[in-house]
Amino acid sequence: MAGGDNELSSRTIPEDQNEEESDDYQLMFKHFKENKVEIASAITKPFPFLMSLRDRDFISEQKFQEYQETCKNLAPVERVVYDILSNVQKKFSRDLLKVIFSKTHLKVYPDLKETLKHFFLN
Repeated sequence: MAGGDNELSSRTIPEDQNEEESDDYQLMFKHFKENKVEIASAITKPFPFLMSLRDRDFISEQKFQEYQETCKNLAPVERVVYDILSNVQKKFSRDLLKVIFSKTHLKVYPDLKETLKHFFLN
């Protein structure tokens, strides 16, 4: 992800078409849905993933606490992350992808790089 937003940068969308209707957006959303397992499998510990989503209001403080507690109760982190991704799917946006594939997350969870590399190839 050299250079910041690279693949996740916004492309120009015609004025009469909102982002959710664009082909790029639909393709990203489809790929996100199809690759939740791969993304979740790459995230092997709650920090910093959970905190990033909470800090950027993709999950509420209450949900954050619930997810933290679930992880403390020895639920597999990957399963908790899958549940989180299913929940935030309702708020899907380019901004969500930018958080998931942030430089920090790519450094802490190197397996995310493989998913990001193939993210736009469908």
